Amino acid sequence: MNAKTKWVYLFILIVSLSSCISYQKFDYNKSDNNWVTAFKDNVFFASLKGSYQKDTIFQLIEKKDAFNPYDGLTIDDLNETIKLANEFVKNIPEPAMCENCKERENYYVANCLHYYESCELDWIAKEAYRKHLEIEKESISK
Repeated sequence: MNAKTKWVYLFILIVSLSSCISYQKFDYNKSDNNWVTAFKDNVFFASLKGSYQKDTIFQLIEKKDAFNPYDGLTIDDLNETIKLANEFVKNIPEPAMCENCKERENYYVANCLHYYESCELDWIAKEAYRKHLEIEKESISK
């Protein structure tokens, strides 16, 4: 085997191994933007809660889950996340392939998770953060 072939095999090995990196634990302290993450998290939690209205499942979750540890969102920000979540839950489509689904049965968790990861929610959260910074800047300059 010549030197060039060895380098090609070494390169392929490195690329293969680097693509197999295991899941890294999410650290809120190392988030790109804690405010945006918290905003999106709150939309996600409110979407789940809205999806499972009058059900004990969310009460059980609230007993064990600390949700998002970031406390930089204002009451207005939290209300905005709830408003977004309520709009989202109202527009969750009927299940497409659920022959044995009962009434009020849907793909709630999957829909909420996909919305959390969507470019749409990223954009909304970043816009809300921009507005938050403007308000913060105005209050400091007064």
